[in-house]
Amino acid sequence: MSPTRMARRAGALVLVALSIVTMHTVPAGADKDGAGQPPAAAASLSDIRDRAETMPSDMRRDIDKRIAITVERVNKEAADKGQATMVARLAAEFGATTESLLDQKAEHGLSWGEMVIARTLLANSGAKVALADLAALRRDGLSWGAIAFGLQFHMEDLEDAIKAEGRVAMGLSKPDGKAAPIGK
Repeated sequence: MSPTRMARRAGALVLVALSIVTMHTVPAGADKDGAGQPPAAAASLSDIRDRAETMPSDMRRDIDKRIAITVERVNKEAADKGQATMVARLAAEFGATTESLLDQKAEHGLSWGEMVIARTLLANSGAKVALADLAALRRDGLSWGAIAFGLQFHMEDLEDAIKAEGRVAMGLSKPDGKAAPIGK
């Protein structure tokens, strides 16, 4: 084999190796679930937003009303039992550090009930979305139900998963280290 051909092959192998390393590199400080990663590309957010806006209004009102009950209960539990108890439960359930959860809650201005929803969506989403993306969609006026619809989750499964994670947050179920599944 000629030296030129060997150099080309070696160069190709280096490029392949670099692309593999790049695909599997996790930014420093990122959680394993991606909540600490930088926001996903704007195109995917606009896709989520576009799908969310097609959600029938009666379906959105219904699911948002039911989700709000769990959010309210989780927030009441956090107020009654304290932030330390809540963050410890959620850290155990979602495999995150208490510090990262406290930082994310403060950074994005979410309640504990909303953190339960956001973390459940992130754990189930195949899309490259981060907590910052979900918070941005909320700031843009989308409800949690609409965001889940935009992520193409089944609404019945969403409600069941949010209730299950709400029970963990409220101390009614033990953390098992994995989010309740939401079907697509």
